Amino acid sequence: MSFHDHDTSTVSALLIAVSENTNDPIFVKNCSGELIFANPATLRMLGKTREEALYRTTRDLLSDPQEAARVDQDDRHVLDQRTSLTSEQTLHLPCGVRTYSTTKAPWIDGSGKLMGLVGISTDISARKEAEDSLRARERQLEATIAERTAALRELTNHIETIREEEKRAIARELHDDMGATLTSLSMHLQGAYALFPGDEKWSARKSKIQSLLAAVVETTRRLQTNLRPTMLDLFGLKTALGELLTEFGEESGLTCKLSLPDDDLPIDPTLEIALYRMLQEILNNVVKHAKASKVDVILDIDEDQLTLTVRDDGVGIDEDRLRNTVTHGLRGLHERASYLGGSIRIKRGAGGGTIVAIDMPLPG
Repeated sequence: MSFHDHDTSTVSALLIAVSENTNDPIFVKNCSGELIFANPATLRMLGKTREEALYRTTRDLLSDPQEAARVDQDDRHVLDQRTSLTSEQTLHLPCGVRTYSTTKAPWIDGSGKLMGLVGISTDISARKEAEDSLRARERQLEATIAERTAALRELTNHIETIREEEKRAIARELHDDMGATLTSLSMHLQGAYALFPGDEKWSARKSKIQSLLAAVVETTRRLQTNLRPTMLDLFGLKTALGELLTEFGEESGLTCKLSLPDDDLPIDPTLEIALYRMLQEILNNVVKHAKASKVDVILDIDEDQLTLTVRDDGVGIDEDRLRNTVTHGLRGLHERASYLGGSIRIKRGAGGGTIVAIDMPLPG
C-alpha cells in the first residue's frame, strides 16, 4: 500500500467516524433522487432502518407529499445548477414535527461527472419555536399598543368634543345673555344721553361711554367667535373659513387669498369644526414662525376626499421643527386628522415657504 493509499483510507475512516457519530443527519443521493447513504442520525430522523431507507426516493421516505415535493424541488435545483443550496423546511416525521436547516451541494467526481448530491441537516426546531414565540409576543404587543392608541385617540376625541360643546354653550350664553344685556344697556344710555347737560364736558363723557360700550361689544363678539364661529353654524364651512381668513389678514397684516370649490360641501359638523380648528392652528404657526407676507388657502374636493392646503412665502419649515411635533403643535394636528381617518403632509415649498396639506376622507 502506497503512502497515498494509506492517507486516503485514513481520511475515509475519519469521515465515516464523523458521519456515524454526529447528531446532524448526513445523507447522499444519486441523480435519480434515491438515498444511497444515510448516517445513523438520518435514519433516526426518518424512523427507518438502513434497509428500509436506502435506494428509496423522497416520496417513499416522507409521509407528506407536499413536503416531499419541496425537498425534491431543492434537490433538482442543486443538480441542475450544480450549486450549493441552504434552506429551511418543517417536516412531519415519526418523531414529531421538526424544522431543519439543510445545506445540499452537488457531488461531482474527479472527471467532472455529476454523481448526485451530498447534504447535512441541523435541527433548528427549538430556535424556530423561540422565534415563533417571540413573533407571537411581538404581534400581541403590537395589538395591545394599537388597542391602547385607539382608546387614547377615542378619549382625546371625546375630550375635544366636550370642549367644543362647552365652547358652544359659553358662546351661546355670550350671545343670548351678554348680547341682550349690552343691547338693553345701549338703549338705556341713548335715553340717558338726552338728560346730559349740553356743555362740552358732558359731550366728551358721552363719547367716552359710547367708545367703552363699543369696545365691550367688540370684545364679546370676538370671544364668542373664538369660542364657536357663528358663521360655521349659520352658513357652513366655506363662509366660516372666509371670515376666519379675513380677520386673520386684518390682525396679522398678511395678504391672504382663499380659493373654495363652487359646490356645497357634503361634510358633517364634526369634520367642519375639525378643519376650522386645524386651519386656526396652522395660521397661528404662520404668524409665530414663518416670517411670511402672504398666505394662500385652497380647499379642494373630489368624490371621496377633501384637501385643505395652506401655503406661505416665509422662511420654510426646518427639519427640527418637523421632528419636534410637541413644541409646535403639529402632533395635535396629526392626531386630530388621524382620528377622523385623514392625514397631514408638511413640506418646504419649491420656491420657499411651507406647504401644509390636510387630506380628509368624505363619508360615502
